[in-house]
Amino acid sequence: MNFLKIFVKITGFLFFSFTLNIIAWIPSLMLENIVNFTIIILYIIPVFFIYKTIRTSYYQQKKKELWKSILYTLFLLSYMGTFVILMIGISYSKSSYIESYNFDDKVFYVYQNINLSYEVSVKDPLLPIRSIPIATFDKTLITLKTDKQYLYAIGKSTEEKIYDLEKNIFIKSLKNTKENNE
Repeated sequence: MNFLKIFVKITGFLFFSFTLNIIAWIPSLMLENIVNFTIIILYIIPVFFIYKTIRTSYYQQKKKELWKSILYTLFLLSYMGTFVILMIGISYSKSSYIESYNFDDKVFYVYQNINLSYEVSVKDPLLPIRSIPIATFDKTLITLKTDKQYLYAIGKSTEEKIYDLEKNIFIKSLKNTKENNE
């Protein structure tokens, strides 16, 4: 029996669906539906492989021993359940979308974390994903404004320069500290 080969296929499909869940996609209803549908399909295929493996294993036994089939079933379904639990945990820890801002040719997103802090991300120019947070602000709702070439995050008691639109660089990445303090 090709148990190892089927186990690797199951792992591949589950890992791919796990990867799709981890990626920070841009806030688009169409894209979100496509990704979720793909994740569901990527879970249905391993269930079919599990069924096929258990059925093949049972019919290849000379003495039809039910306990071997039960062990295969428990092992494969608990293996798949581990991936499901990890995906639920990752989905719970994702940020919730607040608002998007367009400045020049850049798109910025404001998200709220599960710890109620707000983060600013920028859209990748080629892929429909957002970057890791370029700035995080504790428990104060922020809006984004531009002044000349800089992007500012403005909140209740916060006004911080976070991005240089002209150089396409994060302010914390600037080498010149004098420019940072302007």
